[in-house]
Amino acid sequence: MARPQRHRLLHGYPLAAAMPFADADVRRMAATFDSQFEPPRNPRNPLLVGVLPHPFCNPRISGCGFCTFPHETYSALKAAATSSAVSLEIEQRIANQPDLDRAQVSGLYFGGGTANLTPANTFRLLARRLNSSFDLQQAEVSLEGVARNFVRGNPSLLDIMTEEIQARHFRISMGIQTFSESRLEQMGRLAFGRADTFAEAVEAAHVRNMTASGDLLCNLPGQSLEEMKKDIRQAIDIGLDQICVYHLVMFPGLGTEWARDPAMVKLLPANEEASSNWNELRTMLLESGFRQTSLTNFERAELAFDPRRYRYEPISYESNHCQVVGFGPSGISFTPTDNGQYALKTMNPESSSEYMQAVHSQGPVWNRYFRYDRLDFELLLITRRLASLRFDNDAHRMIAESEASQSYAERLELLVAENLLERNSVESWLTPKGMFYSDSIAGLLAEARWEHGSKHSRPFMSNDNRSGHM
Repeated sequence: MARPQRHRLLHGYPLAAAMPFADADVRRMAATFDSQFEPPRNPRNPLLVGVLPHPFCNPRISGCGFCTFPHETYSALKAAATSSAVSLEIEQRIANQPDLDRAQVSGLYFGGGTANLTPANTFRLLARRLNSSFDLQQAEVSLEGVARNFVRGNPSLLDIMTEEIQARHFRISMGIQTFSESRLEQMGRLAFGRADTFAEAVEAAHVRNMTASGDLLCNLPGQSLEEMKKDIRQAIDIGLDQICVYHLVMFPGLGTEWARDPAMVKLLPANEEASSNWNELRTMLLESGFRQTSLTNFERAELAFDPRRYRYEPISYESNHCQVVGFGPSGISFTPTDNGQYALKTMNPESSSEYMQAVHSQGPVWNRYFRYDRLDFELLLITRRLASLRFDNDAHRMIAESEASQSYAERLELLVAENLLERNSVESWLTPKGMFYSDSIAGLLAEARWEHGSKHSRPFMSNDNRSGHM
């Protein structure tokens, strides 16, 4: 708990750093779409489609100073070329896996570097390809990006999206980070939008009957609790339907611009203070008419039983009942078997050049993979349930029946004793303190799984929160 808390549960076990690169034998097996390697799709399971049109963004400071996601300097020509390759990947994937052709999709998410920086014509073709390849009529469709690009452009990507995709509901998700102009300048993000731009973007969504989500960072270097609360107040006032609050991930050796600045690192709050700050913001949102739906997400309470509530992420937490198909650079796909004994996770190349080369070559586009055995799959399900704040009856039964049941039981008792978890006879749930220290909880449960061995090497499951594993 003294180590960095990175909210890695949101990405699912294992992270990219723990996924081996595919060797020639694996690629030959995968190229045949052998069901012994890649499980067939269960049409009864919800299908999520993630699309990363390109990895490009254009802040004045690399990665906005703090971003750990793969990103490259923006180029309209390269963005158009990469997005065109994504359309081709979709076409190839459908041709090789006919069971995906016109499959009903529950959620479609456009993410990546800055998805709404995609050139308009290329985005139209990509949206058209998706609409013709899948059944999106009951899908929730999200477009991620920066505020400025939601309110400029002719034609608008928002209009292109609704013109080309027949879907149940549309939403936008924008990176606000903070309303403070001095801090936005420090991030090199002023050109992405200021307070008035953020409000315009929400209005642009609402007039089109879309919902709007915004991301905020807390515990920035030297940031006071009152500054954080001011950001929350402004986010509520501009009418966001969902507010996502992320604790800043930053420590020496992380590799980001800010993490290389000792003066900035010195201004970071200790975990105890950071946890207290985060809990104050959580309480403020709950008292302002929001309900917490995951570790970081807060949605207006009136949307709880509304079909426009955010569905992509909650569906993804049910890893035993959903399939994920990812397209584009860093695109992640996940398929489980019906009996929960096996699953496969794959990841596309991160860089635009490697990705385009893979699309135009023979065989699978992905270059990293992870094959889950039963114990791996159990750990995935448990940690994904943690992201949704609680273990339900199914998770408890799974823990009780696991080969690692005694180790899990001992660790769950320890988590309760440390006030990180509360339990009754049928379920367990994270305390506010446990929500902040979710990485530590996951690491402790991961040790229980590793005591029972794995076909993978132990470093793939390091309990050191500085690592990129779990």
